[in-house]
Amino acid sequence: MAQRGRRPGDRGTRTEVLSAARELFLEQGFNKTALTAVARRAGVDTALVYHYFGTKVNLFIESLVGSPFPVGVDETPWAGGVHEGQEIVSAFLALWERDGDVPGRAFVAIAQAASGSLEAAEALQQFIAKRIWTAVRLREGDGDPQAPISDETARRFSMIGSQLVGIAFSRYVFRLEPLASAPAEDVAAWFGPTIDRYRTAGITSGTKRIRS
Repeated sequence: MAQRGRRPGDRGTRTEVLSAARELFLEQGFNKTALTAVARRAGVDTALVYHYFGTKVNLFIESLVGSPFPVGVDETPWAGGVHEGQEIVSAFLALWERDGDVPGRAFVAIAQAASGSLEAAEALQQFIAKRIWTAVRLREGDGDPQAPISDETARRFSMIGSQLVGIAFSRYVFRLEPLASAPAEDVAAWFGPTIDRYRTAGITSGTKRIRS
C-alpha cells in the first residue's frame, strides 16, 4: 500500500513522482495511465501527486518536457535574449532528443494524447505559448509578460509555433526522410532562416501578401 503523505527526510519526492509518471506515460500512454498508478510506483499517496501537480495533464506535460509555466526565462532552454531561428530550432529539438532517451519518444506520446484528449491538446498549446513565445521574445514594449500583444505579434507566434510543431511531427511521427535521420544541427540550419523570416518579416492580415 502506498505511504501516506511525504516520506520523512526525502526532499526528492517531487522528482520521484515525475520520474515515475514519465515511465508510465511512455509505457502506457496518457489515457491508460492513472494517477494512482503513478503514486504507487513513486511510493507516495495519490493526494500528494494532486498536491504537486493539480491535474493529470499537468503532470503529463511536466514529466515529459518540463514545466509549461516556468518561473523565469532563465529556466528555459532559450534563456539569454533574442535568438536567431537556427538556435530556436536547435533548442526545440533538444526538448525531444535528450541523452539516454529514444529521440522524439516524448513528442510522440504527447501527439497521441493531444489527438485523443482536448485537455491534453490545450495543455500542449499552453506549453508552446509559455515556453516558445517567451523564448522567441516576440512580445512588444519592454518584454513585460503582462504587456498587451498586437495582432501581428500573435500571427508571428502562431507561424513560428506551427513551423516548430510541424518539424517535430515530420521528424518523429511521420518519420519523413531525410528529416527523420538528419542530425539536429542540420535540421536547425535548414529551418532557421524560415523562423527568422517569421520573426522579422512584415505581416499583414486579410488577403494582402506577407512581405519577405
